[in-house]
Amino acid sequence: MNDFCNIRPNNEPGRHFCGYGPVSVLIQVTGRQEDSFTGVAIPLCGGVPPFAFSSFAQLTSLLDALCDELGRPVRSDELNSFRSGNGAPIRLAPAQPAAERKLGHFTVEILYRQNQSMQGRIIVPGRGELPAGRQSFRSDIELLHLMREYME
Repeated sequence: MNDFCNIRPNNEPGRHFCGYGPVSVLIQVTGRQEDSFTGVAIPLCGGVPPFAFSSFAQLTSLLDALCDELGRPVRSDELNSFRSGNGAPIRLAPAQPAAERKLGHFTVEILYRQNQSMQGRIIVPGRGELPAGRQSFRSDIELLHLMREYME
């Protein structure tokens, strides 16, 4: 019997596993306050429900937790912590995709997690004078700048 579907990276346990490669998440922005965003993140991986976020900091924490849940991309280093244990895990709060009141949407592909930061691509549809395209980001801060630029 082929047991390939049950193979996990580093034999790590997890509830969801949908292959190897980047983690792709559709981001629907429903609100904006200065440099922060609220909305719904929809993992483009079967079996993982959409989840809500209320700030950019929460979104990046939830994306990191999603990568841990999926077992990819594998973190290059353990997170630094003042505690001896991992603490309480971050929970994904289920949400419905936004049908209305959407300020914008784009896809984030997380390719790597190195030096306690995510690296990947943001893929945007055409909007106003901004053409459709993709742009790489090398840190969470760079992702924030790209999101802000797209949402202006």
